[in-house]
Amino acid sequence: MFDFFWVPCFVFLVCAFAIMALRPLAPIMGLMDRPDMRKRHQGEVPLVGGIAITLAVWIGALMFMRTQGYYVALLAGLSVLALVGMVDDLKGMSPAAKLVVQLFAAILMTSWGGVYLSSLGDLFGRREIELLNWGIPLTLFAVVSVVNAMNMSDGLDGLAGGLAFFIFVWLAVVAGELGNNAAQRICVIFCGAILGFLVFNIRNPLRGKRRVFLGDAGSLMLGFGIVWFAVELSQPVYNSGARIPPVVMLWILGFLLIDLLAVVVRRAMKGKNPLAADRTHLHHILLRLDIGHGTIVWLIVLSNALMGFVGVLGWKMGVSEQALFLAFLAVTGAHLMVTRNAWRFIRIGRRMLKGRKPRMPAP
Repeated sequence: MFDFFWVPCFVFLVCAFAIMALRPLAPIMGLMDRPDMRKRHQGEVPLVGGIAITLAVWIGALMFMRTQGYYVALLAGLSVLALVGMVDDLKGMSPAAKLVVQLFAAILMTSWGGVYLSSLGDLFGRREIELLNWGIPLTLFAVVSVVNAMNMSDGLDGLAGGLAFFIFVWLAVVAGELGNNAAQRICVIFCGAILGFLVFNIRNPLRGKRRVFLGDAGSLMLGFGIVWFAVELSQPVYNSGARIPPVVMLWILGFLLIDLLAVVVRRAMKGKNPLAADRTHLHHILLRLDIGHGTIVWLIVLSNALMGFVGVLGWKMGVSEQALFLAFLAVTGAHLMVTRNAWRFIRIGRRMLKGRKPRMPAP
């Protein structure tokens, strides 16, 4: 229990000090995010959050893990994606080039780390769906999907970091329930590092003028860390057969996956590149309702945390995988319906928020 206080606190401080050290170097290195037609923030902001988180996770893993074992592949994948993300933040990279690197990191995960999908669980109430030869290809697809989902969610201060924090909290809870102490410790390390970043990113009185962004370096590596443990903790090849049903991971990742699906479907219907950046995500839609940035961030982050709670609670209470899967599909369908008719809901929402103008009293 002591580790759950000391380890994240130490990693929190490492990340915070790393950000303080990197901020003055960001303008020299060119790691500054400048406003443009798509980015509406004010002023230039250092893109050093992801680099600091990566350093903190590395230091935490080296100091608090007796042996890294196959997690060396995790740390290598995190480093590769953080490095490529930093290059993208500096010079920009084509979606195709980033996709190649993401696939390389996925291969490190499956071939070096030995972490891959072998089963989807009993989603339809008949029997377990064994993937056999499809396991590796579907794992590569899952890695690319989650990494890009995290990258796409980085649109408001605290949103990507907040989502990642609560996802790693639930992953740590699941790892503890399964008795996977090594996975639990690294997830706790991630939580401490992300909190160290959020102090400088999410709107709070302590941030002052020391604001930093996650950058592609951070969103890509966090997405990779999330999908690694989502796969590891849900597959029977690990923990001597102890695992959580894969469908619970859908609930833990929640809106991260649902919003990705909605955006990809919408772009595909319009003939656009599914990986290209735009302003059609859930947080962009909510912004058009004239809701405050902080309110939107907390609404999405806490809703995602609640979805994780529902999934884990359902698992602990013995709810069938089929029921959890159907319930997740219902939530996904509702989200798709709302985003598909976004402009209609925006008009209705604006009317509800503004209300009717009060009538002038009769003379």
